Amino acid sequence: MRALCRLNDVPDGAARGLLRRGNDDQVFALRQGDAVRVWLNDCPHNHRPLEYRQDQFLSADGQYIVCYAHSAHFDRESGYCFAGPCEGRSLIPVPSNVVDGVVWIGAELPTIFD
Repeated sequence: MRALCRLNDVPDGAARGLLRRGNDDQVFALRQGDAVRVWLNDCPHNHRPLEYRQDQFLSADGQYIVCYAHSAHFDRESGYCFAGPCEGRSLIPVPSNVVDGVVWIGAELPTIFD
């Protein structure tokens, strides 16, 4: 296990990119209260990062995760794509848990399968 960030590093109701490599974040965390979901920052449509600028992973109203390259829309809870070119596919979850205000993930990130 490795520490990803502190819970308070991700604003409640928002998303934040983390584990920066080059110009892109490898993962993003989405917080709702004390719960955090983490996904690979990889659109299943063409395997590019989701955000158009740093930490911009959500629709304007915050209801959905959006890939800004091709307007794919994903459910915040499941990562399931319900609209756009990858409809029916899902974001790749990164198992995580919060312990004493710290978000933890596994030592290795999940592999992208296509």
